[in-house]
Amino acid sequence: MTRLRDTDGAPSPLLRPGLTFARRRKGPLGALAAWSLLESARTFLTGYAVARALDDGFLSGDVRTGLLWLLALAAAALAGGLADAGVFRALGGVIEPLRDSLVRRVVRATLTRAVTSPTPADTARVSRLTAQTEIARDAAGGVLLTVRSFLFTSAGAITGLAALSPRLLPLVLIPLAAGLTLFAATLRPMAARQRDLLDADEHLAAFAGETDRAARDISATGAAPLVAAEAAPLITAEATAATALARWSAIRVTALGLAAHLPVATLLLAAPTLLSSGLTPGELLAALTYVTTALLPAVNALLTALGTAGSRLVVVLHRLLGEEVDVREEQADVRGRGDGVRGARASSQGKPDDGPAIPAPSLPEPSHAPEPSRAEPSTPGPHPTRPAPPAVTLRGVTFAYGPDAAPVLDHLDLTVEPGEHLLVVGPSGAGKSTLLALLAGTAHPRHGQIHLAGHTATQARALGTNARVLVPQEPYIFEAPLRDNLTYLAPDAPDSRITEAVDTFTLTSLAPDPLSPLRPDHLTPSERRRIALARAWLTPTPLLLLDEPTAHLDAGARGATELAFASHPATVITVSHHFPVPDPGQRVLLLDGATPYLGTHASLLRESALYRELAAGARQPSAVGSRSTASTSAWAGSGHAQER
Repeated sequence: MTRLRDTDGAPSPLLRPGLTFARRRKGPLGALAAWSLLESARTFLTGYAVARALDDGFLSGDVRTGLLWLLALAAAALAGGLADAGVFRALGGVIEPLRDSLVRRVVRATLTRAVTSPTPADTARVSRLTAQTEIARDAAGGVLLTVRSFLFTSAGAITGLAALSPRLLPLVLIPLAAGLTLFAATLRPMAARQRDLLDADEHLAAFAGETDRAARDISATGAAPLVAAEAAPLITAEATAATALARWSAIRVTALGLAAHLPVATLLLAAPTLLSSGLTPGELLAALTYVTTALLPAVNALLTALGTAGSRLVVVLHRLLGEEVDVREEQADVRGRGDGVRGARASSQGKPDDGPAIPAPSLPEPSHAPEPSRAEPSTPGPHPTRPAPPAVTLRGVTFAYGPDAAPVLDHLDLTVEPGEHLLVVGPSGAGKSTLLALLAGTAHPRHGQIHLAGHTATQARALGTNARVLVPQEPYIFEAPLRDNLTYLAPDAPDSRITEAVDTFTLTSLAPDPLSPLRPDHLTPSERRRIALARAWLTPTPLLLLDEPTAHLDAGARGATELAFASHPATVITVSHHFPVPDPGQRVLLLDGATPYLGTHASLLRESALYRELAAGARQPSAVGSRSTASTSAWAGSGHAQER
């Protein structure tokens, strides 16, 4: 993203390119000024003709003179209409080349960065090329037109006031200057707030683009709550920036009142004194005409345009013109790094060098206790090996849906060893799916720590499917061929393994044409479930998280699924509401309100009435999770999984 530069105490980075552009557009700018002089003349006659028509004409009994001055005023209005047409023609000769120049700069900077920088493309540059260049074009046109109108209109009005009576100038210029000074004091804060708003908008747009590209993954892993939580601060930041901008806009309303409306009040308050000291009624009416029909609209337009379009223009031009500066800095950095590499090579004792050494990527180190230091043996021999960390470790994990909600899981401690198959059961709402969401990284605990194979939750999230795979209750199926759906998480799976998965989960009928895409809306819940299970079964992950894996399956498909995952080498944690009876040695975690229970099927049948109720429909042992690890451990206590 383009870095905005603080211009305090330094020339504005917009000044030089602005002056360069103005020199190249002398012709259209000169035409714009020439047509604007006619507008000044029209403004001058607007008040002066009124004064002369009253004082020298109608109030003196000379109707003919009064009518002649009114005809002159009408002629000035016609000339002003011609001037307006000429102004817009000249304006097009300035603004359209400005837009073309900005587009060329953005395209050149973007292409240069894409060629020289190894970083991924910044999608915010699309906004700069489309929306922001159009904002700059429209804002520049509005600002130039408004500032020009204010300058030439004010010149005509002030000249007219001076021609009528110099005593009128302080009554108009002092409140006008006070309002403009207050307005000028808001320029820098308003530009900063506008910049903050654009920054927040770009960040939110970039996040929305990433979310759109990852929509399938988000749906497949049930990560929508996590994505919403990440989006909330971005939305809040944009709302905060918009609120701050609105506050400064309110201050500008005060400036508008001082500059545009106070002069009318001062003229009316001073009217008795002015008339008694020799000012004519025509001159007083002309002064009010200058203020109400010329200065007030011009000031109103100026403050509104600079307060909105002007702030946007400054911030957008900083981005568009700063893009090239950023690219030049990056190129300089690249050249500097290249010089450093060449210098290092030159000092490498003349050894041949085939190219820069590229370090191999490394995975984050597990966060369990470090290996104890030991002296190196004096004679060669086998090195002691560090035992593998637990597949899953939970320490004091607490989770609740909202700051004031009761915890679903409260200070849960649990350890699952590598290769173990753990069955998690309990009534609806007991926290079974929540536990899987915490392990999958799609939810975050309020308190406590979670480690997967020694890696923290943040590290595991960076590892992706190298850490764990979740099969949610509502799996996502792509509108793609069956093979693409199955190998989405295992692109290197051999054909023999894919064929085995298709046969195991009875998916042959879904792919009569291997290249034909599946229609997810035409699949039954059982078919979608079997595709998702086959996808997980193919994935070479150390931890499988299965949420109601046999839901919607008939008896045959349920048995095949249980046998398939029973022989899977990964650690498997299965959540089930209606579960088959586990093997005698398999551990079962029963989530039942505040106190979870951990034990074997037999021990839980003896100790838990709820477990006996849940297991009442079971008739025979299941193949799910037939392996168990005797070294698994759990910690008993308040809120802990109690071993039974």
